[in-house]
Amino acid sequence: MLNVLAVGCGGFLGAASRYLLSIFINRYNTSAFPVSTLLINILGSFLIGLLTEILMVQFPDNKKLQLFLTTGILGGFTTFSTFSLETINLYQSGNTALSVLNIILSIVFCIGGAVLGRILAKMLINL
Repeated sequence: MLNVLAVGCGGFLGAASRYLLSIFINRYNTSAFPVSTLLINILGSFLIGLLTEILMVQFPDNKKLQLFLTTGILGGFTTFSTFSLETINLYQSGNTALSVLNIILSIVFCIGGAVLGRILAKMLINL
């Protein structure tokens, strides 16, 4: 039950952070392209790569901390469902090129962010 509580509390913090950051980013985004979701998902992917590597080495037995930070906070922070809906909306509104661009950028940069996060964590651990 404590694991569920850790995920739930982290999820609240992550989702609230995503909401506030998307409001801030959208103040400056005047295009139809869903910049805020893309940037948030890239940041979250980078952070999950960084944190999982650090947590595996520094706190391998602390399952609650791992669940709180990764499944909770970062799971609530990033959003595949919003990405999916925004991509469909772009396509249905006639912005086929933007919908395809959103798919490509999301896949490339989110996976790249996770890889870079793990690389940075390994560098930091080995200092």
